[in-house]
Amino acid sequence: MKNKIIIFALLISFIILGILVKLDLLVTIDNFMYKIITIKMNDYITYFYKFITFLGSTEFIIFLCVFFLILFIILKKQKTAVIIPIVLIISTVLNSVIKIIFGRARPDVLKLVLEESYSFPSGHTMAAVSMYGILSYIVLKSNMNKKLKIILSSILGLIPIMVAFSRVYLGAHYITDVIGAIILATCILLSEIYIIDKNNWL
Repeated sequence: MKNKIIIFALLISFIILGILVKLDLLVTIDNFMYKIITIKMNDYITYFYKFITFLGSTEFIIFLCVFFLILFIILKKQKTAVIIPIVLIISTVLNSVIKIIFGRARPDVLKLVLEESYSFPSGHTMAAVSMYGILSYIVLKSNMNKKLKIILSSILGLIPIMVAFSRVYLGAHYITDVIGAIILATCILLSEIYIIDKNNWL
């Protein structure tokens, strides 16, 4: 029951955010946050954020998906193997559809990376939340040492947040794009986890 309430609350939050974005009511916040995040822009930070944004790129996420799919099949954990591509496929399809619906242009700022698709919500951020979120869940459900679980899940949880900041810093997205992506991807992730737990897949 608690999970359903959280999922519903996230969905409503995304809808409200989407409406505000569509009506251009958050431009001031977007511009303010861009200035804050890029206040100390330099080559070293740029190189760092380009590396971080790569962790949420299509190429790297597909690589991780295939790697863990093969790994879990080898370990004879077929159910675990399929949950990663499922959450990623749902996340990717929804992201593509919603981008078209909103049709939001990319920020008119210094672009340190070039992107051609629409801006809302951030695809890199959604992919990162989906991939590293489901991996964190698998880690927490595993039989590994408790301290190791905490360390690994904390690292996995931190990566999507860093990817989100990198997208704003690099001029690829508004802060509201990545916030929307985090909310929507978390909603999808929790929905899958709810189904997994209900059917005892892990």
